[in-house]
Amino acid sequence: MSQGRLQAGTYQSLTKGSSDVTKPHSASIRADYEKHGYVLAEKLFSEDEMDALMARAAHYVEHPKDGIRIQIEPRLAADGHQSLRPIDAVRKMEQLVAHDDLFREFSRDPRNLAYFETLLGSPLRLFRDALMWKPARVGSAKPYHQDSAYWSIAPMSLCSVWVALEDATLENGCMRVIPGSHTQGIIEHHHLEDFMVTDEHVDLAREVALEMPKGSALFFHSLLLHATSPNTSEGSRRAMILSCMGPDHAWTGKPEEEPEWLVLG
Repeated sequence: MSQGRLQAGTYQSLTKGSSDVTKPHSASIRADYEKHGYVLAEKLFSEDEMDALMARAAHYVEHPKDGIRIQIEPRLAADGHQSLRPIDAVRKMEQLVAHDDLFREFSRDPRNLAYFETLLGSPLRLFRDALMWKPARVGSAKPYHQDSAYWSIAPMSLCSVWVALEDATLENGCMRVIPGSHTQGIIEHHHLEDFMVTDEHVDLAREVALEMPKGSALFFHSLLLHATSPNTSEGSRRAMILSCMGPDHAWTGKPEEEPEWLVLG
């Protein structure tokens, strides 16, 4: 496949930012995470760094690269999304870390590792990365679910970071969470409009909508109930997700299906 001309990124790991940002206060971070199931680090990354990642991802939409998976929004896939540019129809991209140096550098950024190591210990192993595109006007909803329901890894105490590459707002489909829901254990999921929990298991009275400025990072427990609404705005809402396992986690699926983990630290 054509890869086109790859522009140099401006993402710079840890070249700016105070020590307070790169070395989170471990005790308070762990306490908040254990109580609520998530911790939010506002503006952990610069806008320039986010722009570099978005530009690199956009390059691969226009110039596909073997190994990088691109999924089109479901309602657009049926008609071949003829009315939109390819870049305006993407739902998500996967395997960017494995096939691109800029995203691989981002996955190993000390700011990410500082939080992951505080919450999981080390060594860390990355087992999933996904860039959620949430395109303007057509970005679909993701109903309430727990990530561990999708993964053959135990114990169910994994951690993901959801990094806002653009401002995440109520209108464009920011993250919604049920604080403390990670303490309920695994909840039965059903294949309905998505793989999801049913309404009786979601206490919407406790729901928190997490609007996040560009460059902010949400670290959350794999049993935390979370969802996103459709994007009804005129702009995309891109976010990068990295999911990690710590030293106490192990693959529980078929041995022959165990993936090769990327050790981060």
